[in-house]
Amino acid sequence: MKTDDLRKTYLEFFKSKDHRVFPSDSLVPSDDPSLLFTGAGMNQFKPYFLGLKKDIKRAASCQKCLRAADLDRVGKTAYHHSFFEMLGNFSFGDYFKEEAIAWGWEFVTRVLGLSPSKLWVSVYEADDEAFNIWKNKIGIPESRIVRMGAEDNFWPSNAPKDGPNGPCGPCSEIYVGEIPGQGVEIWNLVFTQFDRQSEGSLKNLPQRNIDTGMGLERTAAVLQGVASNFDTDNFQKIRGELKCFLDKTKYRAQEPSTTAHENAVMDHMRAVIFSIADGALPSNEGRGYVVRKLIRLGCDHFEKAGAAHPGTLHKLVPAIIDVLKTAYPDLVSRKRNISLMIENEERSYLEVIETRIPLFKQELPLSKNPAQVAFKYYDTYGLPSEIINTAATELGIRIDPAIFNALLERQKKRSRESSKIIGEIFSNKGSYRLITGLSDTLFSGYEKTEERATLLRVVKGDRVVDELGPGEEGLLIFNRTPFYAQSGGQVGDTGTVVGNGLQAQILDTQRIDKCSVHQAQIKSGTAKTGGIYDLAVDSKRRADIMKNHTSTHLLHSALRKVLGDHVKQSGSLVAPDRLRFDFTHFSALAPESLAAVEKLVNEQIQKNVLLDKKEMPKAEAIREGAIAFFGEKYGDKVRVVQVGDFSKELCGGTHLDATGQIALFKIVSESSVQAGVRRIEALTGRYALAKQKEEDADIEKMVKEFSAPTKAALPDIIKNLRETIKNRRIDLLVHTMNSLHSRLLPQFEKTACQNGAKIFVQKFQGANVFILNEIFNRLKNSREPLVVLFQGDGLDKVSFAVGASADLVGHGFHSGKIVKEIARAVRGNGGGRADFAVGGGKDLEKIDEAMALGEHLIKESLIKCKS
Repeated sequence: MKTDDLRKTYLEFFKSKDHRVFPSDSLVPSDDPSLLFTGAGMNQFKPYFLGLKKDIKRAASCQKCLRAADLDRVGKTAYHHSFFEMLGNFSFGDYFKEEAIAWGWEFVTRVLGLSPSKLWVSVYEADDEAFNIWKNKIGIPESRIVRMGAEDNFWPSNAPKDGPNGPCGPCSEIYVGEIPGQGVEIWNLVFTQFDRQSEGSLKNLPQRNIDTGMGLERTAAVLQGVASNFDTDNFQKIRGELKCFLDKTKYRAQEPSTTAHENAVMDHMRAVIFSIADGALPSNEGRGYVVRKLIRLGCDHFEKAGAAHPGTLHKLVPAIIDVLKTAYPDLVSRKRNISLMIENEERSYLEVIETRIPLFKQELPLSKNPAQVAFKYYDTYGLPSEIINTAATELGIRIDPAIFNALLERQKKRSRESSKIIGEIFSNKGSYRLITGLSDTLFSGYEKTEERATLLRVVKGDRVVDELGPGEEGLLIFNRTPFYAQSGGQVGDTGTVVGNGLQAQILDTQRIDKCSVHQAQIKSGTAKTGGIYDLAVDSKRRADIMKNHTSTHLLHSALRKVLGDHVKQSGSLVAPDRLRFDFTHFSALAPESLAAVEKLVNEQIQKNVLLDKKEMPKAEAIREGAIAFFGEKYGDKVRVVQVGDFSKELCGGTHLDATGQIALFKIVSESSVQAGVRRIEALTGRYALAKQKEEDADIEKMVKEFSAPTKAALPDIIKNLRETIKNRRIDLLVHTMNSLHSRLLPQFEKTACQNGAKIFVQKFQGANVFILNEIFNRLKNSREPLVVLFQGDGLDKVSFAVGASADLVGHGFHSGKIVKEIARAVRGNGGGRADFAVGGGKDLEKIDEAMALGEHLIKESLIKCKS
């Protein structure tokens, strides 16, 4: 059975058992900040496991999962992955052990066709109930039922003895293997029936749950009769494409190490593709750090597998998405964007390799703990361990493997903690308990800004209370509300609640699951549970918010038209006084592009296009071309907001009736958020008009100050002033250079040759790179081979310049490479030609260290030139 068929067959089987089939949740947990990534199918059903939601009793899914621990084992074993898919069926206080076991056995034997004689099962050693079901109900011989301890067959592992406190229970696992105790586990059935207490006792839960997990890749390997997950059909398709990018002279087919590197590349690329698609972009912290690390590990494995050229990992993206598109069609439209982002990361990594090795060689001899330095460059900067060990050997320094491995294990432990799927995921119920027993809040704010509603719950601090009195603050939950709860980047509404003597201010509106929670400040009277009150949204503020929200849709579409379809929204803030829009793009926007985007948006405003807002099935909306955001949660029914033929998006926010209500759209800034993500901030309506008025006033002020006859004359006046300033600066520079040259000449002539060249090192107070360049030009006519190293001090940064005479350049001396390393030492950058290069940085405390490094590198380079 093919992998895609297995996924489909599993979900159809449990659908026939009255399970509601859910799509995979995003890899980026939407409502659980304790998790870096989704690591199990149960995560999205947390409210149901806790008994806080009861609208469904049975569920099934195929969940995308990512676990970042033990990355060093991926590729080397048959079954380890960083990214994998987990098939799961779940019961929330409905069926329990007997049905879960019976359906599990039915699926693997009757549907998948696995022979019972080649299967065995495990149960928790104290779980006689499960043992008897397998033996008496299913008919499995006692010899093929293995009792195991809490470490292997309890969830969480060893929970009865070690904790954590909270929901837990025994497991039963199905194995493929002729000999009991040996073989491959394909399915784990967790019977969550206990609540562990602080003293270690196990108390029966009022709601018993079922949580199962069947690894898609592992089960496919069993069904296809292959020894490794990486030999299954989908991986083999990817492997075939991967080999097209290998150098045939370096490739060693069938060697275990080569196969392991290929496996790791395929695994890491799947993880990276889904992570980026779900909004986890490469960066230096949190989820982004894991994604960046996976890309860099993928680069290393690709090179070791025999990649023909560095920086070609991203070329695998189309082939991998082609394999995955059956189950995840949304990946197709994101293919170019994902590929560009990985390519950008590859380029950065190659630069890291080139620049960090010299810094590592400089720092290592100075450290009392070489292993700690080595681990920093391995973990923080991503230098491969082989490169680190080679560099250390060249310096004659031993890196203690015990210390290095201890640091590595500590980091792995942190990684496991951050990607945990147990512990507080259940015991910390958080805000969900505030809405226990409440039905969803009916939102009426699309049609109106006022509503009469019944107060269902009052919360003060972390306690549910009956009422709030004058001067108190708390949370109010009504059966219906016109207040929009913060979601999708749009801030929550504010306003008032009145009635029965109550006067309350609503300061914010948030969402807990499908309940709208109003943050209230009581001015007078009392807010009582069961009371009926009149709710009114601050309509002026709401109107400003709607102007900004509708404008974000126009902006998104305009960016795609000007820059290309690779532009995707990656974040937004829709507030009353401004909007912020983050989007995928790989370079700063030129002024012309920004102007074109702003013009397109304002053209739509001037046309006063009517907005069409309607609900429809999600599949129909996507077919009609509505833009959806991969990773966002959508129901079967979605709200579509359309602006003529210009924009069409899935959106639950509040919007205007016509674009003309915006009045004016004005971009105020464009900047970088992180690699591959740009940010535009803009104003609309009265705020844009106020900004425009402010700028007009500034122009009028300039007209008066420069005595310009008209506004139109200002550009020419400013141009002439700039020319005058430029000429005066040149005169000043010439005077400064003449003075410096006269002062330096005697010292320069006394400088002796070293390693076959005159090395002239000087520091200049307040000299910029132009002055440094001109001084070098005046000195380089010396008869001897010459290298100069200059440093100029500014107010908050330092500049460096290295220059070399033509004869040295002819023998391989390169000033640009040396400056690049000097600048890195002061947290800066630099580079340039072989004969002259400049750089700078802001770490003023490292100036002397950087100059010493520069002299050392110059001498090393001169020795190489002589040889």
